[in-house]
Amino acid sequence: MTPVLECIIAVFVVVLIVVSVVVCVFLVKFLQETTQTMVSVRELSDYVRKELEPIVKSLNGILSTVNNVSTATNKQFELIKKILTTLLGASCVAFGSAKKGGFFSGFLNGFNFFKKKEIKNVNR
Repeated sequence: MTPVLECIIAVFVVVLIVVSVVVCVFLVKFLQETTQTMVSVRELSDYVRKELEPIVKSLNGILSTVNNVSTATNKQFELIKKILTTLLGASCVAFGSAKKGGFFSGFLNGFNFFKKKEIKNVNR
């Protein structure tokens, strides 16, 4: 081999060793920083979880209370609906039979009679 070629190979080996050392140092630093970042992220997530647990429990209780109120309200509306249906059904039956000539018909005739009499007295 020629001395120039030996010098070029020696420089190449030295540069290759330096580059390898720099890359290894970079990788070690990168791994250290990544590890520190992951530890920080884990601590942050633990902190956030600890802070959010009471909030979630409180929201869970509130939603449970709202659900109970909603259920109770629905039951009350169903009860009112049932009562009104019963009352309106009974009154419709009473008025339906009264229209055929019973009490209701006589009441309306009497009311109309007195109403006409009052109008005649007012006009005099």
